[in-house]
Amino acid sequence: MLFLLLRLLPAIIPILFFASAKGVFYFIDQWQWFLAAIIILPIAYFALLKYKNRDKSVLWLGIFALIYALTGFAYSLVLENSLVINIYLIGWSLIYWLYLEAVFHDFYETAKTFIFNLLNITLYGNILIVFFLTATLVSFNIFLNLPWYALLSLSAAVEFSIIYLAFHRHGLPQKKALLYAGLVDLILLEILGGLMLLPSSFYVIAIITALCYYLLMQILLYAYDNKLNRRLLIELLAFCGLIMLVVVATAAWL
Repeated sequence: MLFLLLRLLPAIIPILFFASAKGVFYFIDQWQWFLAAIIILPIAYFALLKYKNRDKSVLWLGIFALIYALTGFAYSLVLENSLVINIYLIGWSLIYWLYLEAVFHDFYETAKTFIFNLLNITLYGNILIVFFLTATLVSFNIFLNLPWYALLSLSAAVEFSIIYLAFHRHGLPQKKALLYAGLVDLILLEILGGLMLLPSSFYVIAIITALCYYLLMQILLYAYDNKLNRRLLIELLAFCGLIMLVVVATAAWL
């Protein structure tokens, strides 16, 4: 019975996430109940996984799921057009399902762990979280006067958690994973703090921060695997530099 529930929840939770996120817009006076549902759903799922097998660690996977859900919900509050909100939440829910499905197959070590590659989903899911979290927090700073120190503190705490998970899933020892996560987090924090001093839009800040995250993670992971060489480093720098150049040249900065 518990196995069946765990098998169904990866599909049910994203649907309930979508319904809860939309419920906030339709029942504004009851927003706290929908937010509670968004928070409780992933906590309950990973608690059941832990109950099923106490020897397996699911804490950081659960933290990632919770951060992903809250980031997706928070960014939907920034959007204005109803159609855009629906399309965005559907896309976010699909990726949410993909992650939870990957967690299930990784937990039970099924033959589909290769198809639902949890490491890759985590790595690239982090890029989405960094981008949308940064865009959300900076927009809150601009439009709701969120204090800059609260913005930077929350961003640093969330990004450290997801970055540590990425290194942990890659197989780094705990101390090295903590060291690398702290290093990347500190650099991203400095970049974000510097960008906030410029008269730039929150989308520009979010794209540059996400690109810097991608570049730093790729360099460190390739270096750890002893695969980093001059050619690969130039390719990574050229790719990120080209995208950043396009962003700088075409984006509205005010």
